[in-house]
Amino acid sequence: MTNETSHRISKENKEWIDNQDWYQIIELGDGTITPGKFDTRKRFPFFDKIDFSGKSVLDVGCNSGAYCLMSKRRGAGRVIGVDINENRLKQARKLAELENLDITFEKRGIETINSIGTVDIVFCIAVLTEVQDILGALNQLKSVIGQAAYIELSLAKPIGYLSWSTNWIRNLLKFDPFSLFELRETRVGFMLSPSLNALRKIFGRDFRIQALGKGVRYDMVRIVRR
Repeated sequence: MTNETSHRISKENKEWIDNQDWYQIIELGDGTITPGKFDTRKRFPFFDKIDFSGKSVLDVGCNSGAYCLMSKRRGAGRVIGVDINENRLKQARKLAELENLDITFEKRGIETINSIGTVDIVFCIAVLTEVQDILGALNQLKSVIGQAAYIELSLAKPIGYLSWSTNWIRNLLKFDPFSLFELRETRVGFMLSPSLNALRKIFGRDFRIQALGKGVRYDMVRIVRR
């Protein structure tokens, strides 16, 4: 079962859409398309096999709500989008209103999502590439995944990064070198990218980690609770 828009967007609302500064290109139910910089529809094939029927969904770093809208249209139950950009959240709320879709949007960072509780399906798309506390963020995600998560991030193809810490060296001798992190420089500073094996160690035996291949910007990973 899907939720589809049963009315056309008014001229006034189309003017509002045209005058907004968008990042996400989002197609609405009547064919109206936001004039953004990035076409979110390119990621939809990764999500085509998800059974959304009645499922709860959390989109971490939802921007203007593209994947929240998609989830609700495909039959999801409770849908929550979180982001730290209030303007993007206002856009998301307006689009949900125009589409007559019941979606909750909250201003919060990834470091606080554990208070939401577990949800069936979690999206975290191109967010972890700009998070300095990568281990903290991954543990936050781990705490909310009820069934599965789809995460697009920059995966390390290690060796890793070096430290003169004796504890680090001692642990390295016991650690699979292909489970390390890669240090990279971004526009917001230095960040760490985990390898696939590092993700497996962080999430542990309760989760199955699968690389789905190159995503639209980074690498797409599916995490499934066993």
